[in-house]
Amino acid sequence: MLCGRILAAALATVCINVGVSGRADSQERASGAVNTGRPAQGAFIVDLSKGHDNETQLLADLDIDAEWLGVSYRDENIGFGRHGMSLVARREATPVSTHSSAEFQYVGFYGYGRYEAVLRASDGKGAVTAFFVYSGEDMGDPHDEIDIELVGKDSGRIHVNFFRHGKGSAKDIDLGFDASDAEHLYAFEWLPDSITWYVDGVQVHRVAAPDAGIPTTTGRVMTSVWAANRTSVEWVGDAEFDTTVAFIRCISHVPLGQNAPQCSNRFALPVR
Repeated sequence: MLCGRILAAALATVCINVGVSGRADSQERASGAVNTGRPAQGAFIVDLSKGHDNETQLLADLDIDAEWLGVSYRDENIGFGRHGMSLVARREATPVSTHSSAEFQYVGFYGYGRYEAVLRASDGKGAVTAFFVYSGEDMGDPHDEIDIELVGKDSGRIHVNFFRHGKGSAKDIDLGFDASDAEHLYAFEWLPDSITWYVDGVQVHRVAAPDAGIPTTTGRVMTSVWAANRTSVEWVGDAEFDTTVAFIRCISHVPLGQNAPQCSNRFALPVR
């Protein structure tokens, strides 16, 4: 039993049961944070239509039991095919939820730079599709996080959020399209003094110091689909679906000051 991860927006400690393909091992968790000397790792790009490997990619298999949300990630809810990776949430009783969900993690800890994902969001009422970088107590870190979230009940908007030591600030932004209809390119640039979010190459939101507390801790890159319950339904709505799916074709990261391949180099932007 590990006590730690505050998923997406929770501000309370939770306890999780870690499955075989869940969290990183104890040696990696004990390696420390940026504030205590953990370096950021380098660039990566993953074309998920080519499948996955067990060395760089983790398929979460765990339960998280928090006051605001009980979520059960199951590795069997993740598949790979020509459309990329499918993340499925389905009606299935678990110890903490009426539904099971899915979460993918890229191994390592990453810092300032650009993060991109090509994805098609779920349209499930009561489901959230998320792409984010996260650090928290289960990693021996403060809770720092940067989020892109797409809510199934309102798939014409994007929910952007960030946390510095557990204090968050969220904003909802109209997209001008339905995120569940087709793939789009979602990105954020994390700099020491700002965070900027982009959709299909267009800036949609920016925050900057000193008005915003910019995260400083290197984090794990993750993408997920999760089903709402408990107090999360106030934001997301009740999980009304039997099965819903999001497709992730590519994720990438290029550190600040570097040049490297990224998702936007390989996939044409949709016509807007």
